[in-house]
Amino acid sequence: MAIKADGLADVGKTGYLSLVFRGFRYYRGFLSHQLDLLWHLVKRDFTLRYKGSVLGILWSLLLPLAQLLVLVFLFQRVIPLGIDAYPAFVFTALLPWTWFSSCLNSAGSLFLSNRDLIKKPGFSPCILVGVNTLSNLLLFLVVLPVLVIMIVAFYDKPLTPYFLLLPLLLVVNVVLIWGLSLFVATLNVFYRDIQYIVSVFVMLLFYLTPVFYSPGVITEGYRFLYNLNPVAVLIQSYRAVIFFGRAPEWGAIFIASVLSLLSCVVGYVFYRKKLHEIVDYI
Repeated sequence: MAIKADGLADVGKTGYLSLVFRGFRYYRGFLSHQLDLLWHLVKRDFTLRYKGSVLGILWSLLLPLAQLLVLVFLFQRVIPLGIDAYPAFVFTALLPWTWFSSCLNSAGSLFLSNRDLIKKPGFSPCILVGVNTLSNLLLFLVVLPVLVIMIVAFYDKPLTPYFLLLPLLLVVNVVLIWGLSLFVATLNVFYRDIQYIVSVFVMLLFYLTPVFYSPGVITEGYRFLYNLNPVAVLIQSYRAVIFFGRAPEWGAIFIASVLSLLSCVVGYVFYRKKLHEIVDYI
C-alpha cells in the first residue's frame, strides 16, 4: 500500500511537536522544582540567621545603624561635609551597600561550607548564590521601612512616584550581586585566598563608592571611573528615587545594567566551565 508524502509530513510534524511539548513540560517541571528549592532554602537561611540570639532580626537594623552613627559623628560633627539631612542621606546608601558587601564577603565560603548539599545528585551549586543574594535582600527590605519613616517623618521629604522605580533598581542589583558572587564562589573553590582578597577589595570599594559623601566632590578627571562603577551608580540611583524623590540618571543606569549583565554572563560561564571539578575540589 502506498503512503502519501503528505501523510509522512503530517506524522513527522506531529512527532516533532510532541517532542517539543514533552521537552517544554520537562524544563517547566525542572524550573518549578529549582524555584521551590530556592525559596525553601531562602526561608531556611533567613530563619536560622539570627536563631538563638536575644535580639534576633533586630540585628539586621542595629548593625547598619551602628555604622551610620559612626559616619554621622565623623562627617557631621568632626569633619562636616555640609550635606542636608546627612543621616538619611547616608542611610539611603548604607542599606544597599550592606546588602552588596554582605553577599560578596560571604560568597567565597558558599560552596565550601555546603559540601554535603553540593554532593547530592541533582543539586545545582549556583542555587546557594541565589539563596545568599535573596536572603540578604530580605534583610534590606526589612530595614527599608525604617529608612522611609526617617526620611518622611524626621526630614519632611515626601515620597514621590519615582519611588516606584525601586523594583527596577533591585533587579539590576540582584543581577550584579549574583554574577559577582557566583564568580567568587567558584574561583574560591580552587584558590582559597580569593575570599580574603575579596574582603580587602570590598573594604577599598567602600571608600571609592559615594556612601558617606556626595559624588559631586569627585573631580571631572575621575568622573568616568565613577560611571564605570555599577555599585556607585546604583547607590546614587537609590538616593535619587528614595531620598531626593527624582528620576535616576538613565544613561548611568543603562551602563550599570550592561555591566551587571556582563558580570552575570561571565560568572555563569566560568561556573559552568568548572562545575564538574567543583565536587572534586571541595
